[in-house]
Amino acid sequence: MFTRPRIEKILFATDLSENAEHAFGYAAGLAEAYGASVTILHVIEKVPPNAELLISTLLGYSDLDEFRQHSEAERIERIKVRIRRFCDAARISACRFMLREVVVEPGKAVERILHHAATGAYDVLVMGSRGHGLVQETLMGGTSRKVVLNSPIPVFIVPTDRTDRPPLKD
Repeated sequence: MFTRPRIEKILFATDLSENAEHAFGYAAGLAEAYGASVTILHVIEKVPPNAELLISTLLGYSDLDEFRQHSEAERIERIKVRIRRFCDAARISACRFMLREVVVEPGKAVERILHHAATGAYDVLVMGSRGHGLVQETLMGGTSRKVVLNSPIPVFIVPTDRTDRPPLKD
C-alpha cells in the first residue's frame, strides 16, 4: 500500500551558484506542497588565495585587503543577507513564512551537509548538481554524489537548468 511521505522539514544545501537558485525553486515548491519549512545551509570552504578575489567581489568588498580584514562573523552575515535576497528573488509568496533558518558555517561541504542531514531531524535534503559529465564526476567526485551515497535521509538532486538541451529521442 502506498503511503504519502511526511515532509515537514527540508534542508536545502546551497553553494550560492546560479544552479542553486534553480534548485531552490524545487525546495520551495516541495515546502509549499507539503506545508514544510526550509532550512538553508551554506558551507564556507577554505579557498585558494586566487579564489578569494572572486568571492570578495561577489560579496561586495572593494578589494581583497578589505575582504581579509573583516571577521568571519561579518562575512557570514553578508552571506546570510545574500541568501535572504536569493529567497526573495524566487518570488514565492510563502517564502518568508516557510524559511525556518539560514545556517552559514565553515568546514568541508560534504561533511557539514551530512552532519546536518543526520542531526537536524530533516525529512529530505534538496541540492543542485553542477551537471558535470559522468567521467568528470567519477574522476573528481562531486559534493552531490558523495552526499547521495552517504545521506541518512532522501536526497533530491536538481540538475542544471538547461533550456537549450535537445529533447531525448525515442
